[in-house]
Amino acid sequence: MYQSLRAQRLLYRSHISYYVKAGLIDKAIHLFDEMTQSNCRLFSLDYNRFIGVLLRHSRFDLAQHYYYRHVIPGGFSLLPFTYSRFISALCSVKDFTLIHNLLQDMEALGFVPDIWAFNIYLNLLCRENQLETALQLFRTMPLKGRHPDVVTYTIIIDALCKSKRFDEAARFWRALIDKGLSPDYKACAALVVGLCGGGNVELAYELIVSVINRGVKVGSLVYNALISGFCRMGRIDKALAIKGFMSRNGCVPDLVTYNILLNYCCDEGMVDEAVRLVETMERSGVEPDLYSYNELLKGFCKASQVDRAYLTMVKRMQTKGICDVVSYNTIIAAYCKARQTRRAYELFEEMYRKGIQPDVVTFTVLIEAFLREVVDHLCKTGKIDMAHGVFRDMVENGINLDVISYNALINGFCKASRVMDAMRLYDEMQMKGFCPDEVTFKLIVGGLIREKRLSEACRVWDQMMEKGFTLESHLSETLVNAIQSSNGT
Repeated sequence: MYQSLRAQRLLYRSHISYYVKAGLIDKAIHLFDEMTQSNCRLFSLDYNRFIGVLLRHSRFDLAQHYYYRHVIPGGFSLLPFTYSRFISALCSVKDFTLIHNLLQDMEALGFVPDIWAFNIYLNLLCRENQLETALQLFRTMPLKGRHPDVVTYTIIIDALCKSKRFDEAARFWRALIDKGLSPDYKACAALVVGLCGGGNVELAYELIVSVINRGVKVGSLVYNALISGFCRMGRIDKALAIKGFMSRNGCVPDLVTYNILLNYCCDEGMVDEAVRLVETMERSGVEPDLYSYNELLKGFCKASQVDRAYLTMVKRMQTKGICDVVSYNTIIAAYCKARQTRRAYELFEEMYRKGIQPDVVTFTVLIEAFLREVVDHLCKTGKIDMAHGVFRDMVENGINLDVISYNALINGFCKASRVMDAMRLYDEMQMKGFCPDEVTFKLIVGGLIREKRLSEACRVWDQMMEKGFTLESHLSETLVNAIQSSNGT
């Protein structure tokens, strides 16, 4: 009898294994149920294997069913390995309640999850904004005989940085080093990217350089985060020093490295340096991409070298087939800003011919430029009220205006002897964050003098000098003479 039951158990196990390997999980489940209801004696081994199969195939409800309806009531026990796999699998469905219960059951049995399960659970807690629970778990791990590894520290450091708890992240990093653990690429990236993202670039540099000098290899992600951070701080000298440092440590600057530096140079108007950087890229075998060239276009346009930007687009970008709507929009906007609307429109037509579809930015930039020209034309032809109406429509419809637009209307009001309307615009433009330029001040002061509003003219003249501008000699003489005349001197 015993031998026949043993043979039957082996037969069940063999068939279940076959169905599992064939991917016929439902048949395996049906056969296991049949086995539990037969006269065969099941062992903990059978439940460990079968629950493991259910977990691998994401049949979590069934795994829970067998655990609570068979394993616990039947006096069976899962192995620490099975418990660990159970907890790891449940993290994918965020079943915190069952994870907590399994951890309690393990503790009652004197079992401890393996480091893999601990780390997966820690990572879930951090992702679900339960950082305090994660920190408590981290602190209890050594008490249970499971010491944190590099992955554990990486998870916590990353979570602390994302929660902007940068000093704590630095303390955990130092603890990692003090325990003799060697940080890997992911640990270094979590620390440096996290700290630099929060503006703690100097701290990130201090912590990472010490381990690099001890022989720890880090990738371009870490160096690029530092370079980007120092560029944001305006420390291009430090950024370039790190670029050299990474090369000496066997990490070749990549496309991202160069694009970060390009972005800085172009934002700061350092166009010659940007051009040299592109040439260095090409000599180093790093091919500039669309982003690289669009940054270069932006730099040229910012430095009022729009024609140079256009030539770069035609001779370098289009020949490589890497020109897009952003490239054209950058140059069109620059021509519009320079009041070369006809040239901007020619580029708009060129886009169509070359099969590049304009987007909402293209149309917005051109419409705003055309409307500014309308206002300017109406002011010059004496139709000031009509110009003012168009101007107001532009403001109400959210169209971006600039100092030149305000100056056109201010000039029209002054010529129409409506200097107080011009003054209202003068006040309005400052309230909207536009700084009057030299032209604005000259128009306002000249208009006020002509309408004999000398005290207002003196006030605006004072404001003009505070901004570092000076009146033309004939205007200042006219104002001084008018003041003396009004005083009877």
